Amino acid sequence: MSNSIATIAELFLYPIKSMAGVAVEEAHVGLDGLLGDRNYSFVRADQAARNSFPWMTARESARMLLYKPEFAQAPTPDHAESAVKVRTPEGQVHDADDASFCEELARKMGHPLFLLKSGRGIFDCQHVSLFSLATVRTLAAEASCAIDRRQFRANLYIEPASGKAFEEETWTKSLLQIGSEAIIGVTQRDSRCMMVNLDPESGQQNPKVLKTVAQGHQGQVGIYANVVRPGVIRVGDPIRIISKL
Repeated sequence: MSNSIATIAELFLYPIKSMAGVAVEEAHVGLDGLLGDRNYSFVRADQAARNSFPWMTARESARMLLYKPEFAQAPTPDHAESAVKVRTPEGQVHDADDASFCEELARKMGHPLFLLKSGRGIFDCQHVSLFSLATVRTLAAEASCAIDRRQFRANLYIEPASGKAFEEETWTKSLLQIGSEAIIGVTQRDSRCMMVNLDPESGQQNPKVLKTVAQGHQGQVGIYANVVRPGVIRVGDPIRIISKL
């Protein structure tokens, strides 16, 4: 495909909101986002009826990041709601919807919880998030510290053809075709919170990361998009602009 602006370097799905991501080689993009992405969330029971953000996330406890979901089989249009298991930091494996697992997690988190499932995905903002690896490298240099690209919890990690960091910010209000089928519309830059400070393997916090984003980039890095046309996307697929307002 000609005039490619970037290539997909990595693809991630997040079966359970705020837990670890699952690296995949291909993903099915539906009108509600990537199949299997953020279909589950643990909800704080004491916040469910009075807070617009009642989710139990790593903002409240970085330990959430240390739980590693696993798909029983890759989500596809024929099996869009694949069963999910979770490997705990101690190495135990539970079904995501096991009541005893929810009770154990509630004890660890210090809040009463219940599990919410949504076939449309439980997103903070738009359906798909993209992050440039060139931007990760430049942010690490600006912050004078190592940054794991997974701290930004993107669905698509991309390598821009130009090699330039932050170039993706110029793609807002553009339609992007990914591979031969999927089309997404880039809506906005991604406003960041303290989640970007958290190491995905240890949960340790490094405030330099968000400080760098806040001071040098208006608190925003990465981009959000919504799905315009479904399709299959794969690691290695080219991305190109097909329309821009």
